[in-house]
Amino acid sequence: MDLENLSSNSANIENTGLLILKAFKEKGTQAEEVLAWTEIYPFLHQEDEKYHYKDVQQRAEEHLRNQGYATPDPAGLRLTPVGYKAVQELDGQDLSQSNVYEQ
Repeated sequence: MDLENLSSNSANIENTGLLILKAFKEKGTQAEEVLAWTEIYPFLHQEDEKYHYKDVQQRAEEHLRNQGYATPDPAGLRLTPVGYKAVQELDGQDLSQSNVYEQ
């Protein structure tokens, strides 16, 4: 097992999760609202110039679900009240994992 790759993959999952949270914020998504795939994909495509998100998107979504931030919906991702609070705390902060994932 290549631990360097594993670490890089883990960082990519967290980064993609942060980008999804940023998409919720940019689109003004409220708690219990769904952000459609048609809005998420272009945002990820724009923010991740090398398209690393494509390799880990599903795992990033699982990570957000496990954190209680978002749940799957056929149309996209539903922002939970916990996720909404986390998104609001992004205001004026650097989007690093220490700012978003601390609880």
